[in-house]
Amino acid sequence: MTIDAYLAQLERRLPRIARRRILAEAQEHLRDSAARHSAAGLVPHTAEAAAVADFGPVEIVARRLAAESAIRETRIATVVALGAVAFFVFPLYVVPEKTLPPAPWQEKPRDIFLLQLVSVGLWVAAGALALAAAALSWTRWSRLAALPLTCALIALAGSVAASAVLVVRWFALTSNTPNWALAAPLAAVCLVACAAAALVARSSRRRLVVQD
Repeated sequence: MTIDAYLAQLERRLPRIARRRILAEAQEHLRDSAARHSAAGLVPHTAEAAAVADFGPVEIVARRLAAESAIRETRIATVVALGAVAFFVFPLYVVPEKTLPPAPWQEKPRDIFLLQLVSVGLWVAAGALALAAAALSWTRWSRLAALPLTCALIALAGSVAASAVLVVRWFALTSNTPNWALAAPLAAVCLVACAAAALVARSSRRRLVVQD
């Protein structure tokens, strides 16, 4: 079998999300292998056939390469989620600290205190879950990283919701207009990034389960 014919069969069995990169790497490996066989004295057609034989059966190679790609994507997704959760400190604390009007009360209202506790608690939980997902992605159980990553997304969304209610309540007690233009886009970016990471991890998990 020629290298082009092998790559055509391999392409049909690869996941679309990483197909181009995987094929480029496989082609480079096969061409290098064929060049070595040619240098050893084989004619070009025979050298290509030998390189293909060394590379392995299409079905087995496709499963292996798809699994390797899924593991890589899962690891990248967990890093993105960790970054998104860490960056959420800006709309959660830094921006409100700089923009919220001074508190008009001597003793913090109970609902304000509870909302702060919930928003911070969910944010910490999101960070812990994203960290657990990242740790799992570097083990043989990387397919399990999708679950804590999804839970991290849910926790972060809960923190966003609690923070939004907190802002509304805070400004209702201070008779000012909330400045959503500063914190809301930052929170949205964090949430979208974490959601994208969770979706990628779930897609990769399906491919890893198939490989098992």
